[in-house]
Amino acid sequence: MNNHLMKTKFVSNSITIFSFIIFVFFISHIFFGERSVWRIFWLNSQIAKETDRYIKLVNNKKNIMSEINLLRDDNLDPDYISEISYDLLGLIHSDQIVIYIKK
Repeated sequence: MNNHLMKTKFVSNSITIFSFIIFVFFISHIFFGERSVWRIFWLNSQIAKETDRYIKLVNNKKNIMSEINLLRDDNLDPDYISEISYDLLGLIHSDQIVIYIKK
């Protein structure tokens, strides 16, 4: 009789320990695994950063495309050309006066 009681306690304790190990396994995967809660928050923050970076790149592309369109032969703007020549080369028209103001 005592042997039977020890067997049932052993089986009961084994099931409890095995259940606890499975519980710890799943809890550890919830918090520290590849698809954990922390990983999801980290990935969402990375997605937000990359979305902002993408928006900046798209805006930069739009600005560059508008500058390219202003420099096309069929849409050449003389004011824009004179602005570029002054900024890059320091060239001015003969009727312009340049006044430098020190800050």
